[in-house]
Amino acid sequence: MAPLNFASLSVEIKSLIVAHVTRPTDLKNLCLTSKQLHEIAVRPLYNEVTLDIGSPQDILLSSFLSPNNIGLKHIKKVDLYLATVLDPCNQLQQANFTIRLLIEFLPENILEKFSWHPWELFSGENLLLLYKKQRRMKWMEAIAMDRPMVAELEKLPQIDECFSEVRKLGLYPDSRAVLDYCQFLVSRTKNIEKITLHASFDDLASDPIPPRELNDSSGGPGLITSSIFSHMMPFDKCTPMSLRELTLQKVSLKFCQDTYTKIIEFSNVMSLRVFLCPGAECFFAELSKSSKLPVRLETLEFKHEDNNEHDGLSTLDNFLCLTSGLRSLALDIANVKDLPAPAGIVRHASTLKQLNVHAGKGDMDCQDDEIVYSIEHFEQICKACTAIEQLSVAFPATCAVRSNTENFSAFETAVGDIPSLITLNITTWPSSSTSSSTSSRLPQKIYEHLLQGMAQQGFEKSIKHAEENKRSSRLAVIAFGSSDKVYDREDSKHQMIFAKGKQPDLLGNERYTAIQVSWCLRKFVESRSDILDFSLSRSCRPPIREELPSDDSI
Repeated sequence: MAPLNFASLSVEIKSLIVAHVTRPTDLKNLCLTSKQLHEIAVRPLYNEVTLDIGSPQDILLSSFLSPNNIGLKHIKKVDLYLATVLDPCNQLQQANFTIRLLIEFLPENILEKFSWHPWELFSGENLLLLYKKQRRMKWMEAIAMDRPMVAELEKLPQIDECFSEVRKLGLYPDSRAVLDYCQFLVSRTKNIEKITLHASFDDLASDPIPPRELNDSSGGPGLITSSIFSHMMPFDKCTPMSLRELTLQKVSLKFCQDTYTKIIEFSNVMSLRVFLCPGAECFFAELSKSSKLPVRLETLEFKHEDNNEHDGLSTLDNFLCLTSGLRSLALDIANVKDLPAPAGIVRHASTLKQLNVHAGKGDMDCQDDEIVYSIEHFEQICKACTAIEQLSVAFPATCAVRSNTENFSAFETAVGDIPSLITLNITTWPSSSTSSSTSSRLPQKIYEHLLQGMAQQGFEKSIKHAEENKRSSRLAVIAFGSSDKVYDREDSKHQMIFAKGKQPDLLGNERYTAIQVSWCLRKFVESRSDILDFSLSRSCRPPIREELPSDDSI
């Protein structure tokens, strides 16, 4: 019997092997290996396509859109960004032209999602073309257009066919026209599973709307709810939507008991995100009622600037103690004196996989006021929540040029009690000098080297602690700082990430070592590090000396 080799394996087995290759450059190299591997690897390579458009590089899309490119038919998701250029004059017009070519040349009915990320006007003609050629999308968005589009969309032939498979909606209202567009999508979609509602009304708009008119009040629903969900009014008699995921951002929730909690069946919600919503304390108080309590909740993300009475933190602690089964918890609260109580977190100890908890004494714009758990409370969380794989918290103060402080070392020891921990994000920066003077700070390269040493020490402590408990250490990523990136794919200057690698010594023996990696690369080194994607309200640069430009760069 001839020995098996990779070339002799069946296509099904090769496809299963290629499925474990996640880095795009590796998939590209596989495509260049052989014709058969090209056909296999091109599927995951083209599944999600992200493009920067509106630059001279757009001309390269001609080869991408070639009919000979067998990867085009495998594209499911397209994310478009506006490229960074020196001269943005007429850039948006060029981007809209490129988008039209992209929609024209893509095969029909292949896309599940088409997203235009910048807060820039999208071409109405391109939207009409998109609806005509892609009728199997599962994600649709209501964004700012260059003209009102609802009347034109309703006239499209077989418009109902475009919504037959839609399950997720992204609603981004910033004007009355977009509110009408949002209502069009919500009313047409029959089986909605996910809604993202991100309001972006401001005084700089061409047609400003007073907040009293926008938001719900004791007198009745505001313009946002009465427009988007007008087909469900009166809300007292409507059949609530059974959503699995809900994101609310910058919408007032003070009077949610008359609107949102009647529009949506919260007992079925599995993923809930509430970002910067005034009156969120009323929202969580309403959800704490037995008839509205989410019994299947697995993900909770909450960003909030609390009032002077700290009602938001109080109702959140109560809500966490009433629910159970959370797998991912992310909290970012400003204007409070304490962090969320450990009792609410420990309540979910048996299921919690990701914990991201932060609080500050000042408002959202204050950068250097993050609250740190007491050693007793942090040890309580670490000893109880042994299933955590990703953890992001503030650590006590320490200095990178000296030995770690006693409190910092105590936190490192406490983290060792989490056997499943893979990614640790320390959001507070170790100081780079022994004085408060900015002139005495270290240059960036030296500071990075010192942080690498601290990460190395963290990996070694984790390995030693694991060996003492007769197990292996799973800790693979240690990051300092917090990312300030939301849409940009560039590496953040507010975060430094170190992965656990191996390095041979002179005798050929391998030992673990901390290796600095970029924000974009780390997810291919360790996929279970997506907690680093969560953008915190307080994100500050590392305490390094700002280098002056050299004469050659002037």
